[in-house]
Amino acid sequence: MKSLLKYTFIFLTAFILAGSIAYYSVRLFTQSADEIILPELTGKNIIYVLETLTNMELNAKLYGTRYNDTIPRYSVISQDPQPGATIKKGRDVIIYISKGAKENIMPDLRQIPLEQALILLEKNEFKKGHVSFTYSLKTNKKSVIAQYPKPFSNVLKGSFCNLLVSRGTKSMGMVMPDLKGLQLEKASAVIENHHLSISKIVSNVDRNQDYGVVLSYTPGAGSYVTGNTPITLVINSSEKNKIMTPDKLNSVILLTHSLAPGFLKHHVRVETDMFGPIINLYNEYMKPGVDIKIIVSLRKRTRINIFIDHHLVRTIIIDPWKEDSDTGDTLLWESSPLQFYQPISPDLVKN
Repeated sequence: MKSLLKYTFIFLTAFILAGSIAYYSVRLFTQSADEIILPELTGKNIIYVLETLTNMELNAKLYGTRYNDTIPRYSVISQDPQPGATIKKGRDVIIYISKGAKENIMPDLRQIPLEQALILLEKNEFKKGHVSFTYSLKTNKKSVIAQYPKPFSNVLKGSFCNLLVSRGTKSMGMVMPDLKGLQLEKASAVIENHHLSISKIVSNVDRNQDYGVVLSYTPGAGSYVTGNTPITLVINSSEKNKIMTPDKLNSVILLTHSLAPGFLKHHVRVETDMFGPIINLYNEYMKPGVDIKIIVSLRKRTRINIFIDHHLVRTIIIDPWKEDSDTGDTLLWESSPLQFYQPISPDLVKN
């Protein structure tokens, strides 16, 4: 037993002695190594960094790469230890390398309307660059003809994209036709046949002219015009300085009148002056409870009388010059069902 304790004591003493010698040897070696102040490596190219650390007898350890919008590709983003830190020769310096700014694929904007193209640019993290306009036979008006950078190319996000946008087909010049004295709907057809467009319709009063005819217009007859030339028509009406939107020339409105319920058919007659002469739109027996449907153009003043069983029950007057100030819709003037009105007579066609 005494021998075992003796050998154990000798072993522990030798182990402690060997550990102490090793500890003081490493400490003496590290204390004798040269200390270096670590320089700023952020933003420097990786080749320069590797050469610098090698010359300083330090070990560069690459821990990864990341996208960075400000630091160029293959340059250092961060380092550990930080710049200015004191470090021994032979130690490791951890660095992260930049992959450069993140790139996105440029979308194909060709043949797309400009507004939609700008939305796609913003969605893909690009910016609107310079927008130029030119005429084109193949690309619709206000759509993109070409772009730079080109579609499907890899482009840094946030880059500008320049666009070339179509003005449409270049209009050919022509001589303004004579419209004076024509009814508005006829003048509109002449303008459309010449591939021109009406920009404004204004009312005036001339008791010596028919209602709804063209009193004057600009540019005048014989003027040089193109498809882009704005045309203003002055139309004879009952009031001055009223404005009619050109959209009404191609617009219609649906009117309905419901027959009262019951058991017996009703004789229905609907007369109107929408086509000039007085005509009957309906003149027949109809089942009770059904709807009478009438489609009316908004391009001219129209009067409609509805007779049920030979009694006038409703009069509707559509005047394209009168609009709701809030909605812009055409106002309908209607009679009370209990009032009696005379049928439309030819002398009432003109106002």
